[in-house]
Amino acid sequence: MIVFRIWASRIPAIFVAATALLIPAFGESAERPNADRLLPDNTVLYLRLPDTVETVAKFQETAIGRIGQDPAMKPLVSQLYGSVIEAFQRVEAEIGASLDDLLSIPQGEMCLAVVAPPQDRPAIVFLVDVGSRVPMVEKLLDRVGQRIEAGGSPRKEETLGDTRVTVYDRAGGPDRQLVFVVRGETVLVTSNLDVAKGMLAAWDGAGGGRTLADNPDFAAVMRRCVGTDDQPPQAELFVNPITLFSRLSQGNVGAQVTLALFPALGLNGIRGAGGSVTFATGEFDALTHLHLLLDNPRAGVLELLALQPGDTTPEAWVPADAASYVTVNWDLAKTYSKFATLYDSIRGEGALADSFERDLADRFQIDFRKDVIDATAGRVTLVNAMVRPARINSRANLVGIKLKDAKAFQKTLDTLIAKAGPQMSRDSFAGVTYFRAPVGNPSPEKQRRGPALRQPDPAVAIVDDYLLLSDSTDLLKQAIAAKGDASQSLADQLEFRLISSKIRRQPGGDRPGLIAFDRPEEALRLWYDIATADTTRQRLAQRAESNQLLRGVNSALQDHPLPPFSVLARYLAPGGSLLTDDESGLHYVSFTLRRK
Repeated sequence: MIVFRIWASRIPAIFVAATALLIPAFGESAERPNADRLLPDNTVLYLRLPDTVETVAKFQETAIGRIGQDPAMKPLVSQLYGSVIEAFQRVEAEIGASLDDLLSIPQGEMCLAVVAPPQDRPAIVFLVDVGSRVPMVEKLLDRVGQRIEAGGSPRKEETLGDTRVTVYDRAGGPDRQLVFVVRGETVLVTSNLDVAKGMLAAWDGAGGGRTLADNPDFAAVMRRCVGTDDQPPQAELFVNPITLFSRLSQGNVGAQVTLALFPALGLNGIRGAGGSVTFATGEFDALTHLHLLLDNPRAGVLELLALQPGDTTPEAWVPADAASYVTVNWDLAKTYSKFATLYDSIRGEGALADSFERDLADRFQIDFRKDVIDATAGRVTLVNAMVRPARINSRANLVGIKLKDAKAFQKTLDTLIAKAGPQMSRDSFAGVTYFRAPVGNPSPEKQRRGPALRQPDPAVAIVDDYLLLSDSTDLLKQAIAAKGDASQSLADQLEFRLISSKIRRQPGGDRPGLIAFDRPEEALRLWYDIATADTTRQRLAQRAESNQLLRGVNSALQDHPLPPFSVLARYLAPGGSLLTDDESGLHYVSFTLRRK
């Protein structure tokens, strides 16, 4: 819970900062439409919480929220929050409101947006329902208003219908405006008076113009980014990245040059992107949807996304205790061919072959396109596992690339190893030959204190019909061992089978190009081990001597040590995700199961 409350505290801070140059004007209230029916259709960035109170309540029902409310964690969380309040006191004296006051301001919908008027600079819009906190907001703004007037900014007021609007022309002209409105229980802040007028007209049903809800790209993305049958999302996002970048980069010569390349690269085929997050549904701890809306047919860079449906069952060599597993059916040959065409269209015919491919041929005596790219069979798998003892980079990686002919590729691998020099050592494990890169020996001092980072020890091998590459020889050995023992393979684990069944029930789950399996417990265990390590506590105590916030954290941990990891782990459940590629673009779904 403390994580979310700290995050949530930043949103009122944005509100205060945004209104730091404004004075309120109050008008008559009217029941208003949602933000997407107030904002104009040329809105290029839209981030909305439909109900902030519900969002907080739902977050408290998630695993992180429940961990913060566990009796074993509550004393620690309360003391940490007290330290945050104490550190905030200097800011409180400046703005005249406590942290708890600021956290209580959002009482309903909250939206941050960027609008791109055709003949004007992009405008920032911030809208928030404050409910019964209007008097508190009024007091805050009175104090802010005194500073604004002391700074000499000219102020004027207009009346739009029954609503009074306060406008500041910061640069003495209409192109540098700050506009502030309080209407009923809603606060509206924007940097463009015309945008404010349009939104208020839409509020009254007299606008006549198109709103964001009428934008077909916005509608197409939001249709794909829904919650569940019984619960809408707690957060929504939409962005038109190309238009946003174009408008924000005006006047920047380098950015404009980059923008001029977008049509040739095919990037202007990105029509929009968005997503949603839903907390604490019936079966999910969190459910996320992301959608990238693309033109059809695609061109340029967008053609490189050569995902295709295929087998996603974990290979026999994927270890049962993997912290995460991602597999993608990816036509590497098609991607490389499209990349070569695109590269040559910019640099000249045959440019890629004459540079990159020729250099590899000269150095390693291989034909990269024929011996490497064309040798792949269209599937790539990434496995993560934790290497003990706990380090910041304890998450080791293993990549598996499926081969069309493992025996034929063995010759290519032998050639590459031979060209790499004598530093690559040859060894074997469980009847499988692997090659290992040299690893330096840590100093005696580091051995005594324990290194802050894990030292990778890369290794490579061919297992079955896969080329396996890892930054941990131990992880590679685990994969080799799993291949020979089904009980050590992820495919036979109950948790994976459960997640796999949930993936199949998601939109596109019958034809994903990518799926993933994740154990959040393993990631939390890593940070728990780091947080409770003697070296970490010693470093924290040293730095706390000169840092007030760290001093509070150190004191809280001394008074209320973290409970056993089993207390935290009982709230965590595995999760999964999938990526599909269809005529509208790419759609990603991610979820974590909810532990009862």
